[in-house]
Amino acid sequence: MRTLRRGDTGADVRTAQTALQRAGYDPGRIDGVFGAQTEAAVKRFQRVLGAREDGVIGPVTWRYLEPFANEPDSGILRRGSRGALVRQVQLALKEAGYDVGEIDGLFGTRTQAAVTAFQGANGLPETGVVDAATWLALAPYLDYTGIYVRPTSYGIYVAIVQQALINAGYANITVTGRYDASTGAAIMDFQRANGLTADGIVGPLTWRALAPYIAGQQYVLYTVQSGDTLSAIAERYNTTVAAILALNPRENPNLIFPGEALRIPVSRT
Repeated sequence: MRTLRRGDTGADVRTAQTALQRAGYDPGRIDGVFGAQTEAAVKRFQRVLGAREDGVIGPVTWRYLEPFANEPDSGILRRGSRGALVRQVQLALKEAGYDVGEIDGLFGTRTQAAVTAFQGANGLPETGVVDAATWLALAPYLDYTGIYVRPTSYGIYVAIVQQALINAGYANITVTGRYDASTGAAIMDFQRANGLTADGIVGPLTWRALAPYIAGQQYVLYTVQSGDTLSAIAERYNTTVAAILALNPRENPNLIFPGEALRIPVSRT
């Protein structure tokens, strides 16, 4: 790619504007005209990179910018990315015990180093890029407050729900990141099995019920016997009452019935 600066026009400028937009920077209209707003976006991008903030797209800036032009999936994050998803990654890495510095939604060198270290510790290629596999590994550490997955949803949160449902034994779906008919049916089946409203929307209660499967756990079915208590069952399976209730939500946590089938979480490890 040729070096670009304010005043330039053409297809290369349009490519740069598209890449900036996908990285989380507003270059203005994607019109192939390198104006003041595109220059300002380039400078903000360079600031996150730690590069010279001259607003000129030369070889160094192109090296980091071009992958965004070639990767249309906004859920793939790399050095230079900015926005709410970057903040989610930073918070998850911090929760997992990695030092990302300030939680600012800017994917700089420190965040890249933390991602690389996390990948190495989890047996993933140490690319420093948050791809689908890295997102799924980070899933147990993410904060799902305010996150809803609906029939119109797509992206990483749909993929996390799909993987959790597969972990829970729903084998008729695949991890695509797109909310299709089989995903909706599996969500509603899961909701019914957990005593939740079967509306196909993953909100707070459904996220809570999915949590053990996001964390990579399986379950066994246990039929309640006369005289059983949740604490006794939890002790028998080396788990907790809270973990059992997460899989078996109910209004009265002290009420179980003989003959009732409970899902008991069992760690994969």
